[in-house]
Amino acid sequence: MCLSDPSPFPFLSLPIELQERILSLLPVSDLLPLLSVSHGIRSLIQSPTFPSPPPDLFFLLFSSIDPPFPKLLSYHPASHRWVSLPISSHSPLYHSRPYATSSSLAITLSSPAGPDYEDEDVPPEASLAAMRMFSSLPHQEIPPMIPLGYCFVYAVIPDGDVSLSGPSDHFRILGHSYFNHGIFSQVYDSRLGRWSLTGKIPCQTALCTNTALVNRSLYVSDFMPHQCQLLKFDLTFYTWEIILPMPEMILSASIFSHDQNVYLVAGFEDEPGRIITAIRVLILDWGENNESREWKETSILSGTEEAFVGFTNGACWLYGFETVARNGLVCLHSPYTSRVLLFDVRDRSWVLLPRSSLEPEYTMWYGHATEMGQEVLRPVGA
Repeated sequence: MCLSDPSPFPFLSLPIELQERILSLLPVSDLLPLLSVSHGIRSLIQSPTFPSPPPDLFFLLFSSIDPPFPKLLSYHPASHRWVSLPISSHSPLYHSRPYATSSSLAITLSSPAGPDYEDEDVPPEASLAAMRMFSSLPHQEIPPMIPLGYCFVYAVIPDGDVSLSGPSDHFRILGHSYFNHGIFSQVYDSRLGRWSLTGKIPCQTALCTNTALVNRSLYVSDFMPHQCQLLKFDLTFYTWEIILPMPEMILSASIFSHDQNVYLVAGFEDEPGRIITAIRVLILDWGENNESREWKETSILSGTEEAFVGFTNGACWLYGFETVARNGLVCLHSPYTSRVLLFDVRDRSWVLLPRSSLEPEYTMWYGHATEMGQEVLRPVGA
């Protein structure tokens, strides 16, 4: 059986089953232009039975300084190029940056915040929104967090594949609040439709927004220079545990997960209060019977290597960096030079990304990653 619409493309003369098999191997970003090639191809790709294409990762690295955010400057690892991705003016992301992302799921404010609002904290009594970042699907309203001091969101965790289009699509949002000289966690469960307090966090300072999800536990670090510690939040019993201190002599650090392991990428200083002289990647080693926990180095980028020198634009100083990680890839951004360094945990390689010609239009670090999924191929209203 073949597609019925006439076309000069030989591909359309192939059996539908073979067409479907070939197209399903392409990433979503390659399928999107094909929607306008012919009615037959569009119907095939948008069919409910069309197989899910492979994940298509984009690092959403830069935006304009102030809202609205009509476009994002993104790096596409699969094609090794910079891409400008548009955001619909009807999306909450047009006016507010996301607090947290996972796969293509994003959590942000459902409506623009007031002039006194700062990006990191959630305004009192503000409703949130859950959505697929580049999909035409409507966003899902999330009720305000429990009003307990200053509130923050630092992670969203899908329960499997979340399309936000049916009753079986569920996720959890993790946040914390400062109250009465303590920090308390709270969790939103989409199955229940409400927030719940889940106990006091064993730390004294803010939690970093970089997290690592491994074996139904979420790992996060607090932030206090020279006194950081790694914490684990059990997603089954909602309990907190201190795992181990972070390494000494670090000025900038971020955790991420890959292949069911927790990693740390950190800038190490030669003396306290000095500059970063090397960037190291370490893996959390549990030892025998999970009793001898320690950090073990897997890769190092020294200050004399070409990628490090390029990252600092040849300067002799680096005080810190920002990161975003997904699928074993880590983008490091220097706010002092606006250069981006890419680390691949799979082959332990370091690559200094070329500058984008679009860079002057995007000057603010955005710091998120998304995987375009099949939902962006669906017709509006489907």
